[in-house]
Amino acid sequence: MPFYRRFEVWFPAAVYLVSRIFVLIAGTYLSRYQIALPIGLERIRITYPVPADPGYLGVMTNWDGQWYRVIAENGYPGVLPRTDLGEVDMNPWAFYPVFPLAVGAIMWVTGLPFAIVGPVLSTLIGFAAVHLLFRLVDRAVGRWEAIVAVVAVCFYVASPIFSASYTESTALLLVVVCLMLLRARRYGWLVLALLVLALSRNVVIAMVPVIIAHAALRWRQGDEGSDPVRFRVGMAVLALYAGVLTWLWPSIASIVTQTPGAYTQTMLAWHIKTSLKLYQWWNLVYDYAGILGQVGGIIAVAAYAWWMLSRHSWRWGPELWGWAGAYPAYLLLVTNTTPSRVRYAMLAFTMALILASALRWRPWRRYRYWLLGAVAVAGAAQMWWYTANYLVIDTLSTTSLLYP
Repeated sequence: MPFYRRFEVWFPAAVYLVSRIFVLIAGTYLSRYQIALPIGLERIRITYPVPADPGYLGVMTNWDGQWYRVIAENGYPGVLPRTDLGEVDMNPWAFYPVFPLAVGAIMWVTGLPFAIVGPVLSTLIGFAAVHLLFRLVDRAVGRWEAIVAVVAVCFYVASPIFSASYTESTALLLVVVCLMLLRARRYGWLVLALLVLALSRNVVIAMVPVIIAHAALRWRQGDEGSDPVRFRVGMAVLALYAGVLTWLWPSIASIVTQTPGAYTQTMLAWHIKTSLKLYQWWNLVYDYAGILGQVGGIIAVAAYAWWMLSRHSWRWGPELWGWAGAYPAYLLLVTNTTPSRVRYAMLAFTMALILASALRWRPWRRYRYWLLGAVAVAGAAQMWWYTANYLVIDTLSTTSLLYP
């Protein structure tokens, strides 16, 4: 069978294409509601002025897109900018380098502007990520689960960000690549992939439990090769390596700027503290629903933990199972409760495997494809809402302006 006719090729490509066409339509239509963004506004940092109704590409380069453009065109500053109070001001060191430097390289080679290269590159990387995601889930769990995972990811509420000048598509691609390499036992290549991931998004620490789960299952199955001691030491070193990489980019920032804690001080300019955040989530559910919200949060976490410890999730394999446990824990413990949490959750694609299991329950199993279609339609409606409220800037009165 020709390569292009294989289901694992055309299905994720078709789903992703449909979702990107929808984002193109939504972004083009909703851009008419965006206000002009000149330099000097009080409530939002604007480096490159944006006219009212900037069109699709203008919307897709909003927010962090402006910072990535600064990096792509000018790189990172050698000296940290400071406010009148002497505190470190907002600056490019808050943003990891792989995506913006790749954009800058393509701009230099082609002569194309950031407004084209940024969104197009992000979209293409998203295509590769979705294709490999399908292959990973298909081979590790099954065809149905792969279908659900691709549909759920492509029509997730925050998936318009795949088409914007953001790093979500890059991060998803690298997470999937790391899981595939670990599953294939290509540990040498995994070392390189982890390094690139560590310079793309600050999520590499979540790979440590995944590596441990992989090694633990091989130990339990007696599948440690001819030299078990060497294997165990190697896995320990690999897990330690993934953990240490968490401090790679902050260390680079400190060395280049000759400022200890440069990354931490930079994040404080966005009012983001690099500390445990569980208490913020606890307060957030209370603000939304009071004591009942906190009780519901405890029940939700307990139910998820039960699912992860049940036989339903074990068949995912240690790599997907490890990520399914590690990344949600990372979200609760490390990330802030700003609106950005909606797009951070995109990397928790293993949640789609629970949806796949739910759709196969006996009462509605025969209707599961129709139900999955309904999920996609509902997701499309949410994507429209997300584009209108998170990507398009139609007011300066919202309290979420610092956190798209």
